[in-house]
Amino acid sequence: MNTRTVSAIVVGIVMYALVIVLASIQRDLTITQLALMLATPIVIGLLSGAVKKGLMLGFLISFVMLIVEGVVLQPRAFSNPNVAMTIIVMMALPLALISAGLGAADGFLGKKVFKK
Repeated sequence: MNTRTVSAIVVGIVMYALVIVLASIQRDLTITQLALMLATPIVIGLLSGAVKKGLMLGFLISFVMLIVEGVVLQPRAFSNPNVAMTIIVMMALPLALISAGLGAADGFLGKKVFKK
């Protein structure tokens, strides 16, 4: 792993941690949280500097952190397997797919910006 990949992972985790903190304090989805959730894969894609890395990191980091957000905000929901799968399929997966697209698009831009 090169430094661009590591920095993209660290920045993505920190930005999603900010989203989780804001969501746990405010207990409602606000424009600030939504903007931060959509800005995170953009930054991940730009920092990764490649389309495949932006796609992969945008999906994986978003998917894992959205599940962590669900666990933090609704801890009892994951005691029931049906509700847990609903949270994963209806909340985490669509947002992770959107994040993967944004990460790939900005990975293409990052490749142009950070030429070797």
